[in-house]
Amino acid sequence: MDLFGEDEVIEETFDGGTSFEPEEFFTNPRQMKALLGHESAQEKLLALFNSGRLPHGIILNGVKGIGKATLAYRFARFLFKHPPADPNQNSLFGESAPIEKPTTLDIPTDDPIFSRVASGGYSDLLTIERLYDATKNKTSEGLAVAELRKVQPFLRMTSSNGGWRVVIIDDADTMNRNAQNALLKILEEPPKNTILILVTHRLGALIPTIRSRTRLINVKTISPVIMTELLAHKGHALSPDQTDIISAMANGSFGKACDILEQGGLDNFATITSILNDAPNFDWRIIHHHADLCARAGQEQTYKNFTQTLLWIYKTLAFAKARGHALKPYSLNEEPLTSILANSSLAQLLKICENLSSHFDMTARGNLDKKQAILGAFQIITA
Repeated sequence: MDLFGEDEVIEETFDGGTSFEPEEFFTNPRQMKALLGHESAQEKLLALFNSGRLPHGIILNGVKGIGKATLAYRFARFLFKHPPADPNQNSLFGESAPIEKPTTLDIPTDDPIFSRVASGGYSDLLTIERLYDATKNKTSEGLAVAELRKVQPFLRMTSSNGGWRVVIIDDADTMNRNAQNALLKILEEPPKNTILILVTHRLGALIPTIRSRTRLINVKTISPVIMTELLAHKGHALSPDQTDIISAMANGSFGKACDILEQGGLDNFATITSILNDAPNFDWRIIHHHADLCARAGQEQTYKNFTQTLLWIYKTLAFAKARGHALKPYSLNEEPLTSILANSSLAQLLKICENLSSHFDMTARGNLDKKQAILGAFQIITA
């Protein structure tokens, strides 16, 4: 956990080139054909399976938007392809036949298991996720306890082919206490040959008793190499410096990186650094101009991205100051940020971070004027 109470980003490195078709990556997680950048997590899952001591509960934890749900479905397909060994099945001479241990989680896309999981028609797989309200065009804030209560009767059923029964609980960290207690009862006495896979973005939101009854696997963020290629396939041709900045702003999340780019993140970054170049003697005409743009009707995402980018810049400055090292990513080590870093104390930077965060939170809660929020933010910086 870093200075600001956020999980420290640990990148999954990837050596070598990548070759894939765009549709392999930009679809529903249950339909994903490939997964890049999570070799470490896959090796851990494979080792657990090959050890013969596969736990009934597994937590895949990490930053949102890095492919944890894709990994969960990938492992579910693998389990269906490799059913539990039958202890009563002996060889001709009364000894157990040697079982060749799998070396990969890959399942061919032409395998019926792959297509049945992709279509949502595999009877031994249950997915629990936040409900979508079509009338409001909105997903619910958390997992409903009624959804969690579907798990126990599902696990009591006999597997269709004598294999595993798998439950994937996406956004498991959004469960309220009642929903978590319902899940805990299952984890305390799990049926045989059942696996519950919890996908979480905030591990601390789970009660300790759930964490103690599950095996935690931290899924790392993807490397800039993979981020560059994935973004290129989404139509974002970026320079290495731009990729480094977007990856850092997105905390290593490909999904968030796409959102930031689609909301004009790089333009906002350039605008803010240009404004900061005159600090503390800002050109308020420029600030008023951009505040007007962000405050226009229908520009809610632009405003949100602008304020998040400004706060991220100062958090990055404070983090570098606290650690006593150069700014990361290294492409940030240019004016005006290096000058601000050199001429500000850690206490000053932390105060600005705290005040900006409180200022933007108060604006959101009170639905206050967005233009005044941006003007007030730069007043906080000069205070």
